[in-house]
Amino acid sequence: MKFDYVLRETTTNLRRNITLTIAAIVATGVSLALFGSTLLVGQGVDNVSQRWNDGIEVIAFLKADVTQEQRDAIEGFIKDSPEVGEWRYVGLDESREEALRLFARNEALRGKIESGTRVPDSYRLSPESKDVDLMRSLGDQLLSQPGVELVTDESESVKTITAVSHFAQLAMLVIGIVLLVAALLLILNAIRMAMFARRREIEVMKLVGATNWFIRVPFMMEGIVQGLIGALFAVGALVAVDRAMENAAQNRDYQSIMEGFVASSGEVRLTVIVVVLLGMTIGAAGSAWALSRFLRV
Repeated sequence: MKFDYVLRETTTNLRRNITLTIAAIVATGVSLALFGSTLLVGQGVDNVSQRWNDGIEVIAFLKADVTQEQRDAIEGFIKDSPEVGEWRYVGLDESREEALRLFARNEALRGKIESGTRVPDSYRLSPESKDVDLMRSLGDQLLSQPGVELVTDESESVKTITAVSHFAQLAMLVIGIVLLVAALLLILNAIRMAMFARRREIEVMKLVGATNWFIRVPFMMEGIVQGLIGALFAVGALVAVDRAMENAAQNRDYQSIMEGFVASSGEVRLTVIVVVLLGMTIGAAGSAWALSRFLRV
């Protein structure tokens, strides 16, 4: 099978059904953009909530010059406090690795950490009660301990952002799946129309000895090209979303929340690869479905 034949026939099919082709590409692009954005938002939410895994609600960061006696006193307070449930100590090495993950896309902060800036060790606590006033009271008591530099808790803003993000993820995923099905059907109809328009040519080709795959491949390529073009549009939208998140992370008003929300470059690359492969798969599936139903060779 000659490449120039496949290219010529595929181009002819795409141009002949230009309206359906554009509709299929748009539906594929929008659905994949929503699907990819869901993945990026999910990765961002995971980054933001890393420190709050396993029910951790309060974090007490230690000073650089904390003494062993002060550490013992802090641990004694934690053990004796009836307000504290589970707790654990996070050392300097683990804190540094966590900070490098959190700020993978924040070049300024990551550079400081890699150059040797100290990331404080900490105690991470899960209070017996999730009452906000109790957590603040516990935080104030910890902050009064010698050797404690800063106490943070899983504030209502973090919880709200996480809940809203999960809801947005679910909504985008549902809409994206619906649009992917619509794109699949549009590609199927585009292939069907192309086969209908060329039904006499197909009959003649079969009579003169053309093989089944010789007839099928241009139609298969048509669907794959539609899915690929839609995926490339989706990739452009994902890059724009990623840049917007990165810019928001550099804004002082949102930095405390957004600085860990930005997906890493590796996560973005993985999302792009998934989107492109999914687009090509949708195109191939739509064309294969059309060929199996409407093409008799």
